[in-house]
Amino acid sequence: MTEKRKQRSTSGDKTARGEPSGFAKEPSSEGRWGPDAVVGGEAFGGPERIHSFASTLASRDVGEDETARQRLETWVTFRLAGETFALPVTAVREILRVETITRVPHAPYTVCGIINMRGRVVPVVDFRVRLGLPEAEVGALSRILITSSRDHLIGLLVDAVEQVASLDMNAVQPPPSDIMTCQSQYITGVYQHKEQLVLLLDVEQVLLIPDALEETNRQQTKERARRL
Repeated sequence: MTEKRKQRSTSGDKTARGEPSGFAKEPSSEGRWGPDAVVGGEAFGGPERIHSFASTLASRDVGEDETARQRLETWVTFRLAGETFALPVTAVREILRVETITRVPHAPYTVCGIINMRGRVVPVVDFRVRLGLPEAEVGALSRILITSSRDHLIGLLVDAVEQVASLDMNAVQPPPSDIMTCQSQYITGVYQHKEQLVLLLDVEQVLLIPDALEETNRQQTKERARRL
């Protein structure tokens, strides 16, 4: 009689604590779960137990689905005048230290000269000039990005190369329409990478020099020459 009271008392304590009775918390001696098993706080009782169990697994895979939905691409980020820009890694063949750049008379204004890359002559574009930024002296961190465009190798002189990063293309924002002009169509988007904004560039578009920009650059060169 005393043993039965203890069993009833134990069952009542579980119910009072909010623990459902009749659910198996551990596999039975046969190695199977009870008819109304609880896994991770979920009860799988009744004829729909298989579908209920499958539903909980699907809900737990949401995080993995979110990751799978990311559209990752690899980009090379670099600095110009304190801002961060990026080009697709597929457009960058090599990254070189700046050694000797030989100037060429009557070359396009944005071309600061040529280099010898293992016996191949490669033109180098001053990327600051191309983007309308103030010119600067070549420093210890300056680099030349060797890009491939229309079967040509073209070097881009930048202030510094930061890193090769994987960017989620689904998170790219379009550039603000109020700052876009016919001369800035090379900006394909804006990306928030860690704590900085990165301007994504189209290598084919950025190597197209509008006539108006070239003429403006030449006029500025003439004005500087007259002041000297």
